Amino acid sequence: MEFFKKIKFKRKSLVADRRGFSLIELLVTVGILTMVNVMIFASYPEFSKKMSLRKTGNEVALIVRQAQAYALGIKRTEKNLGGEEFPGYGVHFNSSQSNNNKIVLFADINADGKLNDPDSACDSNDECVNEYEISTGDYVSKVMLCGANENCFSADGAALDVSFPRAVSMVNMSSSIYCPGDCSSAKIVLKSPRGKEDNTKNITIWRSGQITVE
Repeated sequence: MEFFKKIKFKRKSLVADRRGFSLIELLVTVGILTMVNVMIFASYPEFSKKMSLRKTGNEVALIVRQAQAYALGIKRTEKNLGGEEFPGYGVHFNSSQSNNNKIVLFADINADGKLNDPDSACDSNDECVNEYEISTGDYVSKVMLCGANENCFSADGAALDVSFPRAVSMVNMSSSIYCPGDCSSAKIVLKSPRGKEDNTKNITIWRSGQITVE
């Protein structure tokens, strides 16, 4: 019992601990919060552009995978005008300024590995299955063919067709770009018209049929 009698609570110290912020502490806190908010809002536009470009890259990769799925699934074409009824499928990319925001999924009816008459409207093109327009402002900045040693070659305003023969996952590549030797992959470079110069996204399509977004 003697032990408990010796314990005394100091109420004054408890009351003293309840004191509020001083004016200086309040100003420092407000200043820190203001700096944090400025940093967040300053970096948000760049972050938003990167997220938009990432979304565009994933959507482009899905279009290529759709063509691959059609070819593997032996999908019947709806525009059979004397050509192959169960063709391979592919995707057409164009880096020219007038068409670099459009991507065409096509049926390779005459089995030549490329979209016929790519400048015509989709409704009047026998091979065009669907035309996709990039609505975010991003665009195809460059198309490239790459060798086994990862050396890549491109040309200004060049077009690129990647196609999958019927029931085959392997990729055929058709372009005006000169690629010495056997090209192992094709690369599509997407770019945002806003933000930093290096704000790009690369879609790589390997000869084996693998598709990566970086």
